[in-house]
Amino acid sequence: MTHEAFEHIAQKLRPRLLGIGRRFFHEEETAEDIAQETLMRLWLVREQIDPQMGIEPLAQRMAKNLCVSEWRKRQVRHTAQQHAATLSQPDTTTQQLEAEEAIARLREAISLLSPAEQRLFRMRHEAEMDTAQIAAVTGIDSRSVSAMLSTAKRKLKDILNKKGGLL
Repeated sequence: MTHEAFEHIAQKLRPRLLGIGRRFFHEEETAEDIAQETLMRLWLVREQIDPQMGIEPLAQRMAKNLCVSEWRKRQVRHTAQQHAATLSQPDTTTQQLEAEEAIARLREAISLLSPAEQRLFRMRHEAEMDTAQIAAVTGIDSRSVSAMLSTAKRKLKDILNKKGGLL
């Protein structure tokens, strides 16, 4: 088959191949891919096509087979993505219980700090105040506030580590 003859046949087949892809996937882009892939494969086997049998039934069969292959690939990808998503999602109930237990251990550890350390810690972490704001509210020098917060954090770490706790 000559190049010109194939171009003529390809122009005639292209709308039918697009139709097959559209009916199968309902997506213009995928239909275009199916048509292009079919025409490319026909070009590769053009010398072996029997002119008596006709190229149209072969092209339609090739397009349908490509649609089925693409559908199967999508199913495999979709299944793999679902499986990966299922594996990557932690058990929310277990995760929630662990978080609640960690918060309870942290609250218990905070209650073991001195009243001044508890107040400063809560101002910093619950009220989200910076050291300058804490210094202004408490009347304590900002460097002293930083030192007291550092000491309180170190005590919390020690308490939690001794109890097999949070950290």
